[in-house]
Amino acid sequence: MRLLIVEENDDMRMLYRIGLRKFEVELLEAATMAEALQQIREGRPDAVLIGDTLPDGDPFELCRRIRSDPETRDIVVAIAVYYMDGAIRRLSREVEADACWLAPVPPREIPKRMEELRQRRQASSSGENNGSHKPPPES
Repeated sequence: MRLLIVEENDDMRMLYRIGLRKFEVELLEAATMAEALQQIREGRPDAVLIGDTLPDGDPFELCRRIRSDPETRDIVVAIAVYYMDGAIRRLSREVEADACWLAPVPPREIPKRMEELRQRRQASSSGENNGSHKPPPES
């Protein structure tokens, strides 16, 4: 799996990098929304994990931009937030995030969670769940 971590905090990116070393993950990194969009165009990730804050936008806008582009709309997108409430849940559904998780997400859980989201997305697109849209999973 090719995974893009979008996180403005250098230390968090380093923790993800270290924590994901022993998994079969090709890791791409971005610290800003602009870098993330460039990595998405050039690196073609299978999945994107977007951190809570970005210096040039917010994670929901980045997800919205990924979903609005026919070339990238099938990428699995999870957003990691430090605070969860009803408004954040609604916003994550509105931008069609595959998941909205509480941060920090333990690196050892990311590959499994992303694979589950990818499988759910494939099942949904093949009509296995009768076209119903499940709300993003939370943790």
